[in-house]
Amino acid sequence: MNMKIFCVWSVILLSTVVVCSKPSTQRRYDGNQVLRLSIKNEDDIKAMTSLEASHIELDFWEFPGDLMVPSHLMRDVKDFLEIHGIESKVWIKDVQTLIDGQRKSARKNDVSTTVNDFDYEVYHRWSEIDQWVKDTAARFPDLVQEFIVGKSYENRVMRTLKIGADTGTEKHAVWYNGGIHAREWVSPATVMWMTNQLLEDYTAGTDNQVTTLLETFDLYVLPVMNPDGYDFTWTDERLWRKTRSPNLGSTCMGTDPNRNFAHEWGGDGSSNDPCSLIFRGPYPHSEIEIQSVTNFIREQSKQQEFKMYIDFHSYSQLWLSAWGYTYDLPPADDYATMYGQMTHGCEAIHSVHGTNYTYGAGSTILYTSAGSSKDWAYGDMGIVYAYTVELRDTGEYGFLLPEDQILETAEEMYAGLKAALQYMIDSPYP
Repeated sequence: MNMKIFCVWSVILLSTVVVCSKPSTQRRYDGNQVLRLSIKNEDDIKAMTSLEASHIELDFWEFPGDLMVPSHLMRDVKDFLEIHGIESKVWIKDVQTLIDGQRKSARKNDVSTTVNDFDYEVYHRWSEIDQWVKDTAARFPDLVQEFIVGKSYENRVMRTLKIGADTGTEKHAVWYNGGIHAREWVSPATVMWMTNQLLEDYTAGTDNQVTTLLETFDLYVLPVMNPDGYDFTWTDERLWRKTRSPNLGSTCMGTDPNRNFAHEWGGDGSSNDPCSLIFRGPYPHSEIEIQSVTNFIREQSKQQEFKMYIDFHSYSQLWLSAWGYTYDLPPADDYATMYGQMTHGCEAIHSVHGTNYTYGAGSTILYTSAGSSKDWAYGDMGIVYAYTVELRDTGEYGFLLPEDQILETAEEMYAGLKAALQYMIDSPYP
Protein backbone atom coordinates (compact mmCIF):
# COMPACT_ATOMS: atom_id res chain seq x y z
CA MET A 1 0.00 0.00 0.00
CA ASN A 2 1.17 3.53 -0.78
CA MET A 3 2.65 4.99 2.42
CA LYS A 4 0.77 8.28 2.00
CA ILE A 5 -2.57 6.47 1.66
CA PHE A 6 -1.73 4.29 4.69
CA CYS A 7 -1.06 7.37 6.81
CA VAL A 8 -4.33 9.00 5.77
CA TRP A 9 -6.31 5.87 6.65
CA SER A 10 -4.48 5.65 9.97
CA VAL A 11 -5.49 9.19 10.86
CA ILE A 12 -9.10 8.49 9.87
CA LEU A 13 -9.23 5.30 11.93
CA LEU A 14 -7.57 6.99 14.89
CA SER A 15 -10.04 9.87 14.71
CA THR A 16 -12.90 7.41 14.64
CA VAL A 17 -11.62 5.70 17.77
CA VAL A 18 -11.22 9.03 19.57
CA VAL A 19 -14.76 10.08 18.74
CA CYS A 20 -16.29 6.76 19.75
CA SER A 21 -14.19 6.14 22.86
CA LYS A 22 -13.65 9.37 24.72
CA PRO A 23 -11.01 8.84 27.40
CA SER A 24 -12.37 8.83 30.93
CA THR A 25 -11.62 11.91 33.04
CA GLN A 26 -12.09 9.93 36.25
CA ARG A 27 -9.10 10.10 38.55
CA ARG A 28 -7.70 6.66 39.24
CA TYR A 29 -6.28 5.39 42.52
CA ASP A 30 -4.23 2.43 41.27
CA GLY A 31 -1.69 1.36 43.86
CA ASN A 32 -3.08 3.61 46.60
CA GLN A 33 -3.26 1.80 49.91
CA VAL A 34 -4.99 2.57 53.18
CA LEU A 35 -2.83 2.10 56.25
CA ARG A 36 -4.32 1.56 59.68
CA LEU A 37 -2.12 3.29 62.24
CA SER A 38 -1.69 2.41 65.89
CA ILE A 39 -2.20 5.77 67.62
CA LYS A 40 -1.40 5.61 71.32
CA ASN A 41 -1.13 9.15 72.67
CA GLU A 42 -1.31 12.88 72.05
CA ASP A 43 2.21 12.95 70.61
CA ASP A 44 1.13 10.45 67.95
CA ILE A 45 -1.83 12.66 67.08
CA LYS A 46 0.45 15.68 66.75
CA ALA A 47 2.74 13.67 64.47
CA MET A 48 -0.23 12.75 62.29
CA THR A 49 -1.31 16.38 62.14
CA SER A 50 2.17 17.24 60.90
CA LEU A 51 2.11 14.41 58.37
CA GLU A 52 -1.30 15.46 57.09
CA ALA A 53 -0.02 18.97 56.41
CA SER A 54 3.13 17.74 54.68
CA HIS A 55 1.62 16.61 51.38
CA ILE A 56 -1.73 17.23 49.71
CA GLU A 57 -1.80 13.71 48.26
CA LEU A 58 -2.06 12.13 51.71
CA ASP A 59 -5.68 11.52 52.67
CA PHE A 60 -6.77 10.64 56.18
CA TRP A 61 -9.95 8.67 55.64
CA GLU A 62 -10.47 8.70 59.40
CA PHE A 63 -8.08 10.88 61.37
CA PRO A 64 -5.77 9.89 62.95
CA GLY A 65 -6.02 6.15 62.30
CA ASP A 66 -6.77 5.43 58.62
CA LEU A 67 -4.48 6.99 56.01
CA MET A 68 -4.63 6.57 52.22
CA VAL A 69 -1.15 6.76 50.71
CA PRO A 70 -0.21 6.87 47.00
CA SER A 71 2.39 4.27 46.06
CA HIS A 72 5.06 6.87 45.27
CA LEU A 73 4.82 8.30 48.79
CA MET A 74 4.68 5.00 50.67
CA ARG A 75 8.40 4.80 51.44
CA ASP A 76 8.46 8.34 52.81
CA VAL A 77 5.39 7.71 54.95
CA LYS A 78 6.76 4.44 56.31
CA ASP A 79 10.02 6.19 57.21
CA PHE A 80 8.08 8.96 58.99
CA LEU A 81 6.06 6.43 60.98
CA GLU A 82 9.18 4.52 61.95
CA ILE A 83 10.90 7.67 63.19
CA HIS A 84 7.87 8.44 65.41
CA GLY A 85 7.47 4.86 66.60
CA ILE A 86 4.00 4.45 65.11
CA GLU A 87 3.06 0.97 63.95
CA SER A 88 0.97 0.45 60.81
CA LYS A 89 -0.51 -2.29 58.70
CA VAL A 90 -2.03 -2.34 55.24
CA TRP A 91 -5.79 -2.19 55.68
CA ILE A 92 -6.87 -1.79 52.04
CA LYS A 93 -4.37 -3.16 49.49
CA ASP A 94 -5.59 -1.31 46.41
CA VAL A 95 -8.17 1.47 46.54
CA GLN A 96 -8.93 1.37 42.82
CA THR A 97 -9.93 -2.27 43.08
CA LEU A 98 -12.63 -1.34 45.61
CA ILE A 99 -13.79 1.56 43.45
CA ASP A 100 -14.08 -0.72 40.41
CA GLY A 101 -16.04 -3.26 42.42
CA GLN A 102 -18.42 -0.65 43.75
CA ARG A 103 -19.07 0.88 40.35
CA LYS A 104 -19.75 -2.46 38.63
CA SER A 105 -23.02 -2.80 40.43
CA ALA A 106 -23.69 0.92 40.76
CA ARG A 107 -24.66 1.26 37.10
CA LYS A 108 -26.65 -1.86 36.40
CA ASN A 109 -28.80 -1.54 33.30
CA ASP A 110 -31.99 -2.33 35.18
CA VAL A 111 -31.62 0.28 37.95
CA SER A 112 -35.04 1.81 38.59
CA THR A 113 -35.37 5.48 39.45
CA THR A 114 -39.17 5.77 39.22
CA VAL A 115 -40.86 6.54 42.50
CA ASN A 116 -43.02 3.42 42.78
CA ASP A 117 -40.15 0.98 42.31
CA PHE A 118 -37.12 3.12 43.12
CA ASP A 119 -34.08 0.92 43.68
CA TYR A 120 -32.87 1.73 47.19
CA GLU A 121 -30.14 -0.92 47.10
CA VAL A 122 -27.87 0.87 44.64
CA TYR A 123 -26.14 4.23 44.73
CA HIS A 124 -27.70 7.03 42.69
CA ARG A 125 -26.46 10.09 40.86
CA TRP A 126 -27.41 13.48 42.30
CA SER A 127 -29.95 14.11 39.51
CA GLU A 128 -31.71 10.86 40.38
CA ILE A 129 -31.80 11.78 44.07
CA ASP A 130 -33.20 15.21 43.24
CA GLN A 131 -35.93 13.56 41.17
CA TRP A 132 -36.64 11.18 44.05
CA VAL A 133 -37.32 14.16 46.33
CA LYS A 134 -39.85 15.59 43.86
CA ASP A 135 -41.46 12.20 43.27
CA THR A 136 -41.72 11.44 46.99
CA ALA A 137 -43.57 14.70 47.64
CA ALA A 138 -45.96 13.89 44.80
CA ARG A 139 -46.51 10.35 46.03
CA PHE A 140 -47.37 11.34 49.63
CA PRO A 141 -49.12 14.71 49.26
CA ASP A 142 -50.86 14.50 52.63
CA LEU A 143 -47.61 13.93 54.51
CA VAL A 144 -44.89 15.61 52.48
CA GLN A 145 -44.04 19.04 51.16
CA GLU A 146 -40.97 19.78 49.07
CA PHE A 147 -39.16 23.08 49.04
CA ILE A 148 -35.79 24.44 47.94
CA VAL A 149 -33.67 25.42 50.92
CA GLY A 150 -31.09 27.03 48.62
CA LYS A 151 -28.78 26.46 45.68
CA SER A 152 -25.20 25.23 45.58
CA TYR A 153 -22.22 27.13 44.21
CA GLU A 154 -22.72 25.42 40.83
CA ASN A 155 -26.42 26.27 40.97
CA ARG A 156 -27.79 22.84 41.87
CA VAL A 157 -31.00 23.03 43.86
CA MET A 158 -30.95 21.81 47.45
CA ARG A 159 -34.38 20.24 47.40
CA THR A 160 -35.67 19.40 50.86
CA LEU A 161 -38.64 17.49 52.27
CA LYS A 162 -40.89 18.46 55.16
CA ILE A 163 -42.56 15.34 56.54
CA GLY A 164 -45.27 15.11 59.15
CA ALA A 165 -48.96 14.56 59.78
CA ASP A 166 -51.12 17.66 59.84
CA THR A 167 -52.55 17.61 63.35
CA GLY A 168 -53.55 21.26 63.48
CA THR A 169 -51.32 21.73 66.53
CA GLU A 170 -47.85 23.21 67.03
CA LYS A 171 -45.18 20.57 66.53
CA HIS A 172 -41.49 20.36 67.29
CA ALA A 173 -39.06 20.10 64.38
CA VAL A 174 -36.25 17.68 63.55
CA TRP A 175 -33.57 18.15 60.89
CA TYR A 176 -31.49 15.41 59.32
CA ASN A 177 -29.29 15.42 56.25
CA GLY A 178 -26.82 13.30 54.35
CA GLY A 179 -24.05 13.96 51.91
CA ILE A 180 -22.25 16.90 53.49
CA HIS A 181 -19.00 15.11 52.62
CA ALA A 182 -19.20 14.20 48.96
CA ARG A 183 -17.56 10.78 48.95
CA GLU A 184 -19.73 9.26 51.68
CA TRP A 185 -22.27 7.70 49.33
CA VAL A 186 -24.00 5.47 51.88
CA SER A 187 -25.16 8.58 53.73
CA PRO A 188 -27.67 9.86 51.11
CA ALA A 189 -28.67 6.26 50.35
CA THR A 190 -29.52 5.67 54.01
CA VAL A 191 -31.36 8.98 54.37
CA MET A 192 -33.57 8.14 51.38
CA TRP A 193 -34.37 4.62 52.54
CA MET A 194 -35.25 5.70 56.08
CA THR A 195 -37.41 8.56 54.86
CA ASN A 196 -39.31 6.36 52.46
CA GLN A 197 -39.80 3.73 55.17
CA LEU A 198 -41.26 6.29 57.57
CA LEU A 199 -43.78 7.31 54.91
CA GLU A 200 -44.59 3.74 53.94
CA ASP A 201 -45.08 2.66 57.55
CA TYR A 202 -47.28 5.65 58.39
CA THR A 203 -49.42 5.15 55.31
CA ALA A 204 -49.84 1.43 55.93
CA GLY A 205 -50.91 2.15 59.51
CA THR A 206 -49.12 -0.94 60.81
CA ASP A 207 -46.52 0.79 62.99
CA ASN A 208 -48.09 2.68 65.88
CA GLN A 209 -44.76 4.16 66.86
CA VAL A 210 -44.30 5.78 63.44
CA THR A 211 -47.84 7.15 63.61
CA THR A 212 -47.01 8.80 66.93
CA LEU A 213 -43.69 10.14 65.68
CA LEU A 214 -45.09 11.81 62.56
CA GLU A 215 -47.96 13.24 64.55
CA THR A 216 -45.52 14.67 67.10
CA PHE A 217 -42.67 15.98 64.94
CA ASP A 218 -42.12 17.71 61.62
CA LEU A 219 -39.05 16.22 59.96
CA TYR A 220 -36.95 18.28 57.56
CA VAL A 221 -34.85 16.07 55.31
CA LEU A 222 -32.07 17.05 52.90
CA PRO A 223 -30.55 13.94 51.28
CA VAL A 224 -27.48 15.65 49.79
CA MET A 225 -26.16 18.80 51.48
CA ASN A 226 -23.14 19.08 49.17
CA PRO A 227 -24.60 18.40 45.71
CA ASP A 228 -21.68 19.81 43.70
CA GLY A 229 -19.14 17.67 45.50
CA TYR A 230 -21.37 14.60 45.36
CA ASP A 231 -21.88 14.91 41.61
CA PHE A 232 -18.12 15.42 41.18
CA THR A 233 -17.49 12.04 42.83
CA TRP A 234 -19.42 10.44 39.98
CA THR A 235 -17.84 12.36 37.13
CA ASP A 236 -14.24 13.12 38.11
CA GLU A 237 -12.92 12.07 41.48
CA ARG A 238 -14.56 9.31 43.49
CA LEU A 239 -12.92 10.31 46.78
CA TRP A 240 -13.58 14.05 46.60
CA ARG A 241 -14.68 15.36 50.02
CA LYS A 242 -15.19 19.13 49.87
CA THR A 243 -17.46 21.61 48.14
CA ARG A 244 -16.56 22.85 44.63
CA SER A 245 -16.19 26.59 45.20
CA PRO A 246 -12.91 28.25 44.11
CA ASN A 247 -10.43 29.64 46.61
CA LEU A 248 -8.92 33.06 46.00
CA GLY A 249 -5.20 32.85 45.34
CA SER A 250 -5.12 29.06 45.14
CA THR A 251 -5.57 26.45 42.42
CA CYS A 252 -7.06 24.10 45.02
CA MET A 253 -10.85 23.92 44.99
CA GLY A 254 -13.40 23.58 47.72
CA THR A 255 -13.95 23.93 51.45
CA ASP A 256 -14.66 21.23 53.99
CA PRO A 257 -18.31 22.10 54.73
CA ASN A 258 -18.12 20.40 58.11
CA ARG A 259 -15.41 22.82 59.22
CA ASN A 260 -17.25 25.87 57.88
CA PHE A 261 -19.91 26.31 60.58
CA ALA A 262 -19.63 29.40 62.74
CA HIS A 263 -19.43 27.92 66.22
CA GLU A 264 -15.77 28.04 67.29
CA TRP A 265 -14.82 28.25 63.62
CA GLY A 266 -11.08 28.12 62.90
CA GLY A 267 -10.00 26.01 65.86
CA ASP A 268 -8.26 22.66 66.19
CA GLY A 269 -8.98 19.99 63.63
CA SER A 270 -9.39 22.47 60.79
CA SER A 271 -6.89 24.04 58.39
CA ASN A 272 -6.29 27.43 56.79
CA ASP A 273 -4.69 25.75 53.75
CA PRO A 274 -7.08 25.70 50.76
CA CYS A 275 -5.42 22.49 49.56
CA SER A 276 -6.19 20.66 52.80
CA LEU A 277 -9.11 18.23 53.00
CA ILE A 278 -10.13 19.98 56.22
CA PHE A 279 -9.86 23.55 54.87
CA ARG A 280 -12.28 25.61 56.95
CA GLY A 281 -12.98 28.23 54.29
CA PRO A 282 -11.99 31.91 54.31
CA TYR A 283 -14.61 32.78 56.92
CA PRO A 284 -17.56 31.13 58.75
CA HIS A 285 -20.43 30.15 56.48
CA SER A 286 -18.44 31.12 53.40
CA GLU A 287 -20.05 28.19 51.57
CA ILE A 288 -23.45 28.94 50.09
CA GLU A 289 -24.65 25.45 51.03
CA ILE A 290 -23.91 26.10 54.70
CA GLN A 291 -25.47 29.56 54.52
CA SER A 292 -28.65 28.11 53.04
CA VAL A 293 -29.16 25.43 55.68
CA THR A 294 -28.23 27.57 58.68
CA ASN A 295 -30.38 30.46 57.49
CA PHE A 296 -33.35 28.15 57.04
CA ILE A 297 -33.04 26.57 60.47
CA ARG A 298 -32.55 29.94 62.12
CA GLU A 299 -35.63 31.41 60.45
CA GLN A 300 -37.80 28.32 60.92
CA SER A 301 -36.85 28.26 64.60
CA LYS A 302 -38.86 31.44 65.02
CA GLN A 303 -41.97 29.41 64.20
CA GLN A 304 -41.23 26.03 65.75
CA GLU A 305 -38.56 24.68 68.08
CA PHE A 306 -35.97 22.33 66.62
CA LYS A 307 -35.42 19.45 69.02
CA MET A 308 -32.93 17.31 67.09
CA TYR A 309 -30.31 17.72 64.37
CA ILE A 310 -28.50 14.76 62.78
CA ASP A 311 -25.77 15.02 60.16
CA PHE A 312 -25.25 11.54 58.64
CA HIS A 313 -21.73 10.61 57.52
CA SER A 314 -19.62 7.53 56.95
CA TYR A 315 -17.67 5.69 58.16
CA SER A 316 -16.75 4.21 61.62
CA GLN A 317 -20.13 3.32 63.23
CA LEU A 318 -20.23 6.21 65.68
CA TRP A 319 -22.95 8.38 67.22
CA LEU A 320 -21.31 11.62 68.31
CA SER A 321 -22.60 14.56 70.34
CA ALA A 322 -21.07 17.94 71.13
CA TRP A 323 -18.48 19.02 71.66
CA GLY A 324 -16.22 18.60 68.69
CA TYR A 325 -14.05 21.67 69.10
CA THR A 326 -12.89 20.98 72.66
CA TYR A 327 -12.29 18.02 74.94
CA ASP A 328 -14.59 19.64 77.50
CA LEU A 329 -18.00 18.06 77.82
CA PRO A 330 -21.28 19.99 77.60
CA PRO A 331 -22.97 20.94 80.89
CA ALA A 332 -23.77 17.85 82.94
CA ASP A 333 -27.56 17.90 82.55
CA ASP A 334 -27.35 18.38 78.80
CA TYR A 335 -24.74 15.69 78.31
CA ALA A 336 -26.65 13.23 80.48
CA THR A 337 -29.72 13.48 78.26
CA MET A 338 -27.62 13.42 75.08
CA TYR A 339 -25.95 10.27 76.36
CA GLY A 340 -29.28 8.71 77.24
CA GLN A 341 -30.63 9.33 73.76
CA MET A 342 -27.46 8.02 72.10
CA THR A 343 -27.66 4.89 74.27
CA HIS A 344 -31.24 4.23 73.19
CA GLY A 345 -30.38 4.82 69.56
CA CYS A 346 -27.33 2.57 69.52
CA GLU A 347 -29.11 -0.22 71.39
CA ALA A 348 -31.87 -0.11 68.77
CA ILE A 349 -29.28 -0.23 65.99
CA HIS A 350 -27.66 -3.29 67.55
CA SER A 351 -31.00 -5.08 67.87
CA VAL A 352 -31.49 -5.24 64.08
CA HIS A 353 -28.32 -6.85 62.68
CA GLY A 354 -26.02 -6.97 65.71
CA THR A 355 -23.99 -3.96 64.56
CA ASN A 356 -22.15 -2.10 67.30
CA TYR A 357 -21.97 1.69 67.33
CA THR A 358 -19.73 3.60 69.72
CA TYR A 359 -21.22 6.78 71.19
CA GLY A 360 -20.24 9.85 73.17
CA ALA A 361 -18.83 13.34 72.71
CA GLY A 362 -17.13 13.75 69.35
CA SER A 363 -13.79 15.01 70.65
CA THR A 364 -13.44 12.23 73.23
CA ILE A 365 -14.33 9.45 70.78
CA LEU A 366 -12.41 10.79 67.78
CA TYR A 367 -10.47 14.06 67.86
CA THR A 368 -11.11 17.80 68.06
CA SER A 369 -12.76 19.31 65.00
CA ALA A 370 -13.82 22.93 65.14
CA GLY A 371 -16.53 24.38 62.93
CA SER A 372 -18.72 21.27 62.75
CA SER A 373 -22.45 21.07 62.15
CA LYS A 374 -23.30 19.48 65.50
CA ASP A 375 -21.40 22.15 67.46
CA TRP A 376 -23.25 24.88 65.56
CA ALA A 377 -26.64 23.24 66.11
CA TYR A 378 -25.99 22.85 69.83
CA GLY A 379 -23.81 25.86 70.55
CA ASP A 380 -25.47 28.49 68.37
CA MET A 381 -29.04 27.19 68.05
CA GLY A 382 -29.46 25.49 71.42
CA ILE A 383 -30.51 22.15 69.91
CA VAL A 384 -29.41 19.76 72.66
CA TYR A 385 -29.90 16.63 70.59
CA ALA A 386 -27.37 17.56 67.90
CA TYR A 387 -25.26 14.79 66.42
CA THR A 388 -22.88 13.53 63.83
CA VAL A 389 -23.66 9.90 63.00
CA GLU A 390 -21.01 7.89 61.18
CA LEU A 391 -22.55 4.93 59.37
CA ARG A 392 -20.97 1.60 58.34
CA ASP A 393 -18.37 0.24 58.25
CA THR A 394 -15.30 0.24 60.51
CA GLY A 395 -12.79 0.42 57.67
CA GLU A 396 -12.89 -2.78 55.64
CA TYR A 397 -14.32 -0.76 52.76
CA GLY A 398 -14.43 2.72 54.30
CA PHE A 399 -16.03 5.22 51.92
CA LEU A 400 -16.40 2.48 49.30
CA LEU A 401 -19.04 0.43 51.08
CA PRO A 402 -20.52 -2.12 48.65
CA GLU A 403 -24.12 -1.77 47.61
CA ASP A 404 -25.05 -5.07 49.21
CA GLN A 405 -24.60 -3.34 52.60
CA ILE A 406 -26.88 -0.35 51.89
CA LEU A 407 -30.07 -2.08 53.01
CA GLU A 408 -28.73 -3.38 56.32
CA THR A 409 -27.07 -0.03 57.05
CA ALA A 410 -30.37 1.74 56.49
CA GLU A 411 -32.52 -0.81 58.33
CA GLU A 412 -30.49 -0.62 61.52
CA MET A 413 -30.21 3.17 61.40
CA TYR A 414 -33.96 3.42 60.89
CA ALA A 415 -34.40 1.61 64.20
CA GLY A 416 -31.90 4.02 65.77
CA LEU A 417 -33.67 7.07 64.38
CA LYS A 418 -37.07 5.91 65.65
CA ALA A 419 -35.60 5.18 69.08
CA ALA A 420 -34.01 8.63 69.24
CA LEU A 421 -37.29 10.31 68.31
CA GLN A 422 -39.21 8.20 70.81
CA TYR A 423 -36.73 9.14 73.53
CA MET A 424 -37.70 12.79 73.17
CA ILE A 425 -41.35 11.88 73.73
CA ASP A 426 -40.70 9.60 76.70
CA SER A 427 -38.01 11.74 78.33
CA PRO A 428 -38.75 15.36 77.37
CA TYR A 429 -35.75 17.62 77.98
CA PRO A 430 -35.10 20.48 78.01
